[in-house]
Amino acid sequence: MLVKCKCHIDNKVDRDTAFKIKVNGLNEYYCSEQDYLIIKEAKESRKILLDKINDVFGYSVTNTILYKEIKELLISNSYTKLNSYINDNFQMLQKYMSKPFNNEYGKIKYFTTIIRNNIRDYIMSKPETARQSDAEIIGVRYTPKNRKKNMNQYLDELE
Repeated sequence: MLVKCKCHIDNKVDRDTAFKIKVNGLNEYYCSEQDYLIIKEAKESRKILLDKINDVFGYSVTNTILYKEIKELLISNSYTKLNSYINDNFQMLQKYMSKPFNNEYGKIKYFTTIIRNNIRDYIMSKPETARQSDAEIIGVRYTPKNRKKNMNQYLDELE
């Protein structure tokens, strides 16, 4: 019997060879375990992103326009880049979202417009690693030079 793959909806896989997961008492089928892991990772990344957005707004956003706007942002960006942008600019975004808005729709559109306009130029920050060098420093040969005196210092010496 053929079943639909959750990852590739157009693909039909034999039930005996498909990767099967039981969720809430129902079976979900995938072409392979790798497809399942890809979907699982995407769901976790989406949940993390939505939690960060809720932190920026200060409450749980229920308006469904947010999901549509995120989907449009994901066309040209990844969850990783969006998460990183929100982390690095959290204070700024939180400040802008604390302004008074007429409705939640306008607030969400304003938020996603800020991200859409700034994420093109955004470079993801990478954790800095300590650089080790194979070179050895043998000794320091630095000796400070005497500074030139100005006219006032010469006059002070004469007194």
